[in-house]
Amino acid sequence: MAYSETSGGIRTYIDQKRKYILQNTDHEHVLIVPGRADAVERNGRLETHTIESPPSGHGTYRLLWRPDEVAAALDVAKPDVIELGTFFVCPWPAFQYRKQRRAGGDRCVVAGYFHTDIAEAYVQTPVEQWVSERFHGWHDAVASLGGSVADLLGLGAERYFGSLFERCDAMFAAAPDQAQRLREYGIEKSEIVPLGVDIELFSPSKRSRFVRERFEASEDTCLLAYVGRMDAEKHIWTVVDAYTALRDRGFDARLVMIGDGPLVEELHSRAETTPDLTPHGYCADPGDLAELLASADVYVTAGPHETFGLSVIEAQAAGLPIVGVAAGALPQRVIDGTGLLGPVDDAEEMADNIVRAWERRESLSSASRRHVVDNFSWNRSFERLLEIYRHLLGSPTTL
Repeated sequence: MAYSETSGGIRTYIDQKRKYILQNTDHEHVLIVPGRADAVERNGRLETHTIESPPSGHGTYRLLWRPDEVAAALDVAKPDVIELGTFFVCPWPAFQYRKQRRAGGDRCVVAGYFHTDIAEAYVQTPVEQWVSERFHGWHDAVASLGGSVADLLGLGAERYFGSLFERCDAMFAAAPDQAQRLREYGIEKSEIVPLGVDIELFSPSKRSRFVRERFEASEDTCLLAYVGRMDAEKHIWTVVDAYTALRDRGFDARLVMIGDGPLVEELHSRAETTPDLTPHGYCADPGDLAELLASADVYVTAGPHETFGLSVIEAQAAGLPIVGVAAGALPQRVIDGTGLLGPVDDAEEMADNIVRAWERRESLSSASRRHVVDNFSWNRSFERLLEIYRHLLGSPTTL
C-alpha cells in the first residue's frame, strides 16, 4: 500500500530487494501494488501487478482494497513466498492462497514485515489529534473521554492486526524495539532483519557547493535538511517551528524539506511567510537526493512513529548529524556521538539541539558516517531474509 511514485523508505526497501534478487539469485519477484488503473508489467524476472485502487487521503498512497484482484494476481504469479507489507484486507487472499497450495502438496510461506506501527500511527494517534483539534479548550472531562476513545480504538486495532500477524509463518522487524512492539500486538517471536543503505551512493563525497549556492547557503550557514512524507504522522510543523525559532534568534540557517504528501500545499503557504524555507518536493533520483543530503549540515526529523528510520541512516551515511526526537526507532538509530534527541513536539528544544549539533558538526558527522558503514548493509539484510525463507520452506539451498 505504501509503494507509490513518491514513496519513501518502504519503496526503497522493495526496490533494493529486487535489485539484490536480480544480481545475486535466480529467483523471480512479483510486486502487487495499488494504482490508478489495472496493469501488469513484466521485465525479465521482475513482475508488477497494479490494481486500480482509491486514494487513501495520505498523499499519493492508495487503498489496496480489492482482495479478489489480489487473489487473481497470486493465482497468476504462483509464488512460493509471500511477504506482506500491508495488513488491512490483503492478508486474507494470501492466507487463502497458502491454504490452497498446501492442500495440493506444494510449499508456500506467508510472512509479514512490520514496516509501520499501523495501530498507533494510523488509528490511535490520528484520533487523539482529531479530538485535540475539535475539543481544544473544552471541559477536561470531554478531552479525557476523547483520549479514552482513542485508546480503545488503538487497542482494537492492535487486536485485529495482531490476529493477522499470528497467521503469518514469520514476522520481520527492522530493529529490537519493533520486535518489542510486536510483542505488544501478541507476537512473542519475530525475526530481526535490519534495513540497509547504499554507502557508496550516500556519502560525504557528494557534497556540492553548487547545491548550497542554490539555497543561498555559505559555508558559515547551517543548511538543514528533512526528507520524508509531508504528513501529520511526521510532525513536520515541529521542524518548521524549530527553524522559525532559530531565525528569530538571529541564527543563520536555511531549511530544505524534501518530499510530498497531504500537507505539501500548506507547507508552501507557510514558506511564503518564512524566509529561506524551501519545500523541495519529492526527489525521484537517488543520486540527486544523495547530493542534497551531503550538501546539508544537519538532518532534522520530528516524527515519533518511525519503525526504522531509513532516511535517517541515509543522512548519516552522507555525513550528517541528526537532530530528532527520543521516540520510535530514533534512539536506536541516533547513538551517542551521532546526533541529539529531544522531547516530542518541543520546537524550542529542537532549536537548541540544532545549534549544539552545528557547533559539534565535525565530530558528529564523522561518527554518523562510521556508524552506518559499520552496521548497515543491504546485502547483509537480504542474505538474512532469504536464509529465513529457505529455512521456512524446509530447503537448505533453494527457494
